[in-house]
Amino acid sequence: MAGEQERQPTQLSRREALKTMGFWSVSGAAAAVLGVPGLRFFVGKSLEPGDEHWVEAGPVKELSPRTFRAIRYQFRSKDAWREVDRQGLVYVRVQEDGTVLALSAQCTHLGCLVGWREAEDRFACPCHTGFYDAQGKVISGPPPRPLVRLETRVENGTLLVRV
Repeated sequence: MAGEQERQPTQLSRREALKTMGFWSVSGAAAAVLGVPGLRFFVGKSLEPGDEHWVEAGPVKELSPRTFRAIRYQFRSKDAWREVDRQGLVYVRVQEDGTVLALSAQCTHLGCLVGWREAEDRFACPCHTGFYDAQGKVISGPPPRPLVRLETRVENGTLLVRV
């Protein structure tokens, strides 16, 4: 066809190819040498596991299967960069099968503290009318997940809850 120009692929000379490969190799090595320590500096201790904190919830023999006991806790904790005061509320009770149930009182919607309503046999969030059953499962309202179940252990008849 007349008037059409034939396209010639541009060819890279050996010298130019070696220069380009050398540039990117050196740049990649420099990024790795400087980037890994830099990344570690920015991440800090945030990837290291935090300290375990066990809160005393009282003698197990005093817990009832009918109602929850509210346990308030407060302690000083060190996060990645600073020391902070942590406080919270946990609900504990012995279940019918003899196991201990410990639930965080923090609503999974926006973090408000839920209250146990014994007459209604459910937890209620005062902020946005979220309700949970006695096992911490969502009954209604905006909470996206059940209340968080916490690990427990018994030492010398005293219940400890991991927060």
